[in-house]
Amino acid sequence: MSGVLRRGSLNFDCVGGPRDKGRGSLEANLYGGYRETRPGPKTPEISVIALDFRRYSDDLKKPPSAEQREQPPSRDLSQDEDSDVISNFLGHYTRWSFLWTLLLCLFQLPTTFHLFMFVFQLTDVRSGEASPMLGDGNMEDLDLLHTKLLERLLGCLTPWQGMWCALLSIFQAICTFHIFVYVFQIAPKDFWCARPENLMQMSVSEWRNISQSSNGCLLLDVDYTQVTYENNQLINWPENATNLGYRQCWHFEFSDEDGSAKTLVQEFDLVCGRDILSLVETCFLVGAAAGAVLSGWISDRFGRRHTLMAFVTIQSVFGGILAFSTSVAMFMSLRVIIGFASMTVTVVSFVLVVELVSGKWRTIIGILNILPVAISYVLSAGLAYLIRDWRHLQLAISWPWLIMLSIWFWLPESPRWLLAQGRLDELCGLIERAARMNGTSASLPSNYRKTLEAAVPRAVQSPPDATTSVESKAVEADAPDPSASGPVNPLLVVFSAKYWRTTCLTLVIWLTLIIIYFGLTLHLSNLGGNIYINSAVAGTVEAVSICISILVVLKVGIRRSLIGYMLLPGLCCLATNLVPNQTGVIALATIAKCLIGANNAIIPTYTAMQYPTIVRNFGVGMGNLASGIALILVPFLWQLEHIDPLLPLNVMGVCGLIGAVAISLMKDVV
Repeated sequence: MSGVLRRGSLNFDCVGGPRDKGRGSLEANLYGGYRETRPGPKTPEISVIALDFRRYSDDLKKPPSAEQREQPPSRDLSQDEDSDVISNFLGHYTRWSFLWTLLLCLFQLPTTFHLFMFVFQLTDVRSGEASPMLGDGNMEDLDLLHTKLLERLLGCLTPWQGMWCALLSIFQAICTFHIFVYVFQIAPKDFWCARPENLMQMSVSEWRNISQSSNGCLLLDVDYTQVTYENNQLINWPENATNLGYRQCWHFEFSDEDGSAKTLVQEFDLVCGRDILSLVETCFLVGAAAGAVLSGWISDRFGRRHTLMAFVTIQSVFGGILAFSTSVAMFMSLRVIIGFASMTVTVVSFVLVVELVSGKWRTIIGILNILPVAISYVLSAGLAYLIRDWRHLQLAISWPWLIMLSIWFWLPESPRWLLAQGRLDELCGLIERAARMNGTSASLPSNYRKTLEAAVPRAVQSPPDATTSVESKAVEADAPDPSASGPVNPLLVVFSAKYWRTTCLTLVIWLTLIIIYFGLTLHLSNLGGNIYINSAVAGTVEAVSICISILVVLKVGIRRSLIGYMLLPGLCCLATNLVPNQTGVIALATIAKCLIGANNAIIPTYTAMQYPTIVRNFGVGMGNLASGIALILVPFLWQLEHIDPLLPLNVMGVCGLIGAVAISLMKDVV
């Protein structure tokens, strides 16, 4: 090695092989010189070479100025083993170095926040519970997370989901039978004041002509025990009978065109002063309104599966008992129970179907789930035509459905409800059963349970330390943490600042919708014509309309479809004022019923998509509460026809316009 020292620089000509890491190498000159403990070949032995410009290079030394001579000599760092060339000029730690070191330390803070803050986002240090990120404050985000997770594990619509959705749609038909068959049980029959036993030989037409008023409710005030009928003549009939007054009739005879079959009206003489059919119908609707509200809380508390099957049992058992009613009071009481059970089954089965599927299939399956309702109208008309006696008809729509209880053990619980409740063992079993049927067991991730555990809401997560001391528990009991999450009160959620507007509009929409839908469905006989034919035709057209509505929803969107299906029926009802004959009125009313039937099929899905899983059932129940109120109003709505025959249809038309405006104010969903 040869070194040439020039002023202001230091150059080395390193001689040696590429593997020579001794003298002259960069590794040996890290501190301004190099040290070598072992002599290399062909080089003189050098123990230590320390190069220092100030001590060993006279040509690099400059004479100090007067100011430098007055300053105290600076510390010599050349002999410090930690020093390098830069430290000789800057020092090890000066004020300048301290300032920049402090500023650069601040750049560590953002990184630490991003790395460590995730711990607090997942866990509350004080309570050990899940964070608000998994709590109730972000229910929509949490529901979206659950949807994506279950969509990955179960799929959007697989054979397993399709099978259970088809079976669950049968429950809609069961409820429709109980709701709609009442129309045929109270089918109108011709009636008149009953003939006394001593005048039974007298023909009905002759008896009605001489003894009673045209409406069949009043009877001439004659002592009929003194009157006899012989040889087609009345004996002892008073000559001034036409001048006598009338008295109320308490016993009636009915037309025997259906043979020995009796309607409910005929069974309990519900005519004239005893015409309480509106009150009898209201009993069922009051039970339905109560079921609409409480079914949400019950199914959110005990699960969709057990709630559904328990109330199917109640519906079928009490429906059969109803056929053995011995009085109107007994009939009305049982109808309240059946109404409660029917509405509960309707709501819970629909919510369970919607929560089994994902993606666009939630809309399609939600609409198809209501399709059996329209089909049931046709079946009810056919069944009622074949079975005219109301007791036999009631048994036919009740007890055969007990066979549905056989699926109780295999019926799946809602996967979204299980995840929201933190019941992962049941959820994992459900996912694995579905995967076996779909043939996708091999594609399930091995650690999917860990993924599900991370998505469990904070309110249902188990505390990390189950051995908390008694003292700490007592302190927490005395001073509860206001930020800790507890069970969600669905009523407070649906009327919270985020959802109150949606809930109020939902109530208006369902109220106006059901007034039109059931106002036309349950009172087709008020429009005239054959009730069996009218019901069958309306049900068939409504079924077609529901199927077409799926294409409409997929094409123009669910909210626009609802606006159209609410506005057009309202206009049809109002247009009956322009039709000159009854046939045109029936035609427009049938068209309105079919269109509003499509709306009735879409609105449950739309309502369910407005709320997160944890309150979805309650949100749909709030809509059904409004529908229950509407159902109570419907019988009294048709009392307005005594003022004007078209007044009920005009009220329905206005309801259609109000409902369309309310839907336009709702937020759209995807």
